[in-house]
This record gives sequence, C-alpha cells and structure tokens, in this order.
Amino acid sequence: MIIDAHVHLHPTEEVGKMVVEMIGMPYYSYGTPDDYLNDMETARIDKAVIVSFAPDNQIKNNNFWTVAITKSGKNKPAKYPDFIPFISVSPTMKGRSMIEELEHKYKWGMKGLKIHPVAQGFAPDDERMFPVFEWLIKHDLPITAHSGINIDGKSKFGEPERWISVLEEFNDLKLILAHMGGGQWDKAIEIADKFPQVMFDTAISISYINSPTTLDDEEAKDLIRTIGSDRILFGSDYPWINPAKDIERIRGLDISDDDKKFILGENAAKLFHLK
Repeated sequence: MIIDAHVHLHPTEEVGKMVVEMIGMPYYSYGTPDDYLNDMETARIDKAVIVSFAPDNQIKNNNFWTVAITKSGKNKPAKYPDFIPFISVSPTMKGRSMIEELEHKYKWGMKGLKIHPVAQGFAPDDERMFPVFEWLIKHDLPITAHSGINIDGKSKFGEPERWISVLEEFNDLKLILAHMGGGQWDKAIEIADKFPQVMFDTAISISYINSPTTLDDEEAKDLIRTIGSDRILFGSDYPWINPAKDIERIRGLDISDDDKKFILGENAAKLFHLK
C-alpha cells in the first residue's frame, strides 16, 4: 500500500493555476482532483491525504469543498473516496469559531487538521490554539503542520522548537511535522527523541528536486535511521512535486525493504486507521 500524506488540491484548473503561479516556485501540475487521480494511477498510490489550507476569507469554503468531495451521500457514492480530508482553522478566522468549524466538519467526515503557521501567521504555541489541540486529542485525530523554512525563505512560526512546549502540555497530541523539520534537522531529532508520538513526513525533504531543504541520499538515510522508519510518512507536496518521482527516490535509498514499506504506506495506514 502507498499513501501520500501531503497533497494540496484545488477545485478547478483556473484556481490551481492562480495559486501555483502566485507562489512563484516551479510546479508539476495545477492540482485538480482529476489531475491527482491520474497521478495516483501512474504511481500506484492507494490513498492520499488532502492537506489544503486557505486564507481566512476562504478557509471555510475550502474546508467545505475538501470534505464534500470525499463524502458519500444518500444513494450517492463519494466522488473521490480515496482522498482523506484534512481541514484547516486559524485563530483569526471570522464567523464560526475554530471549535465550531471542527465540530461542523467532523460531522462531514474530516479526518484531521492541517495548519501552516508561517503562511497563516500564528505560532503553534499560541494559547488560542490550545482548545483545538484538546479537541483533536478528544477525537483521536492527527494534525499536520508545516515545519521549517517556507518556500519564500521565511521560517517565523515554522520553527519545530515552537512545538516543544505544546507537546509537553498535550502529550497525547498526534502531530505530523511536515518536511521532517524543513532544514532544522537537529531540532526535529530532538523532538523525535523526546516525543515518541510525533510523526514526520518526507515532503520536499526526501525528493527528486534539489532545494535548500532537500536531503542527499546519505543525509536521508541517516535521518531515517535516527528518527526511525516507523515514524516517517511519505508525502509529496503535490502539485509542486511529481509523486511518482518521489516514490522512486525513496525506493532508491540504501535502506531496508521494510523501511521503505513503512514510509511509503504502512505507517500512514496505521495512523489513519486504514488497516
């Protein structure tokens, strides 16, 4: 089984084109659901976690779309049953509160939360987020958070160390640190050592692309060995990345076949209760 734990999707090609071109880094696709379905088939990916987020004035609409395309209705199957929907919240969102939004989308089948502290402009240790962490623990749902350097070179609020006090306070929180720390490898290792419940995804950090926060083969092997292959999830960061090429990169590493199976799908299947 292969599960991509880090996928951004857009409702239309027009929206996708606007987003990827606005961000201004090389991209692989515009990221519509049908685009990704084609790539799933090519790469033999079984499930994908949608971790899209949006500015405050669009966040609720984006959340609704994310859960709606994965939810089955009366006498109507889900349009995209192999997508696992994560929604997003922000302390500065208007109207419905963060907890109200979580409760509303939980009824629609959301399976986790995604936040991007750098892009959304709030710190993980912001006390306004504490009720959200309590809610996630109560409902046994994970949270994926961007960590490390952002694509614009900024890292304010993305530093992995901002999670340490949170994890000390909420030691049952199921946290997935995206990008394996995003260049701040020493701090990611420290968190992995102190907090065994924390998982990490490979997006950009173990990839076919060459970025400032992409590990070479030896570095990737060492970090996998240090953190443990049972705590790492494959994530592509689609549509900026071709998932098939990242899978090929992971399969080419000098690690055991079991390590590769854990990373490419077994860990995610266990975390998301798919087996």
